[in-house]
Amino acid sequence: MRHTIRGLGTVLATAAAGAALLAAAPAAQAAPANTAAVLDVKSATWGQLHAGDCEQDNGTIVLRSDGTGDWSATTLTYQTHSGDVWHSSFDFKTTAGTKLFSAGTFDSPRMNDGNPPPRYTWSAHFKYDAALFGAVDIFKSIQHSSC
Repeated sequence: MRHTIRGLGTVLATAAAGAALLAAAPAAQAAPANTAAVLDVKSATWGQLHAGDCEQDNGTIVLRSDGTGDWSATTLTYQTHSGDVWHSSFDFKTTAGTKLFSAGTFDSPRMNDGNPPPRYTWSAHFKYDAALFGAVDIFKSIQHSSC
């Protein structure tokens, strides 16, 4: 026994046309397979700091919302041939001043003086608890330095 469904041909033809249109959609409209997460970033920069006969220029700390951070600076020494080392560590606080966590101590390369003194550009990568990112007031960050 055969059954005939009225309009079935039209429905199938419309479905086939729709599938053809979807197959021809430009690739630019398709969602990328590996979408990179957008990270929030907080950063602070210190101008020129001095500790002993050493100097730090443009030290910059960067925190990312994925729980990673980077420290970078340029340092130099004015009066040593024995290899001074700049040491930096950081305390991160809330707006109210409550300490959340610390990072470092980060050490520069061994530095020697000269005329003019050579500049040593260096950096360090670190990790912290990403859950604390939102609470950090980057402008309350404190750098502890010695040389």
